[in-house]
Amino acid sequence: MPSANLESSSQAKFYIPTSRQLKRLESTTRSPVYSHFSETVTGASSIRAYEATNTFMRHSNNLVDINNESYYPSLGASRWLSIRLEFLGYTIVFLSALFAVYLRDTLSPGIAGLSVSFPCR
Repeated sequence: MPSANLESSSQAKFYIPTSRQLKRLESTTRSPVYSHFSETVTGASSIRAYEATNTFMRHSNNLVDINNESYYPSLGASRWLSIRLEFLGYTIVFLSALFAVYLRDTLSPGIAGLSVSFPCR
């Protein structure tokens, strides 16, 4: 168990600063999207009058693409952490089941069931 805590804390030490920077990048690229949308809604009649709808749509799509470029790595980092933590949990359950089978003659069935089901929480 101490090695599992050490492993999860080392992964968290790597994930937390990375996640923080990715969230910061995502929020800085999200701001121009909201700003451009607000300006577009405010000046919709002028945009239609000057027939600049295609230009504004292209600019809006470019801003959304830039925002998505910084959002997808955040999703990847989140999946990276969840896969590793799930694997760690499954390993603990497997080892507790293995020890329950190995010690089946000396271990009561209730304690064996508790030791296998408790790490699943």
